[in-house]
Amino acid sequence: RGLYDRPRTNPLTGRATVPDYRAVIRAVTRRDNARTVIDGMTAANDLGLTTAVPARIEVLVDARLKPIKLGTQEIHFKYAAPSRLYWADRPGMRVVQALYWMQDMLTQDSERKRIATILRRLLSDPKHGEAICEDLRAGLSAVPIWMQEFLRQLLSPGAGLEGKS
Repeated sequence: RGLYDRPRTNPLTGRATVPDYRAVIRAVTRRDNARTVIDGMTAANDLGLTTAVPARIEVLVDARLKPIKLGTQEIHFKYAAPSRLYWADRPGMRVVQALYWMQDMLTQDSERKRIATILRRLLSDPKHGEAICEDLRAGLSAVPIWMQEFLRQLLSPGAGLEGKS
């Protein structure tokens, strides 16, 4: 019982590397059959929207879990009501969480364009792009109005603003 990782050494430093936090979160949620939603800063960093690296990764879960320390980072599991876990384990979760975190930056035109460019690249990815687009379209009514307007522009680049959804 427990979580195990095969130790690996970094070829540059010769020191042991810490496991990837995403793999740890997946393993814990698989073990405890929990649903998860990661925090906005972590999602934004994963998508390449920011260079900020969180020292403490917050994960909303529907189970009571203890924090896990990975080197200098800590994964903190925060219990949340099922209503806050709408995007749990869905393809569009990282996009929605990142946009929540970057809400203030979306008011600046240059940042808005930069974020839109990065997200368009993500949504046009042949491997995962279509699933993320479909998920965002299906859950559009579950996000705030300001995010709906931004996402509609991304989901229908040819038409500008999408009239239906």
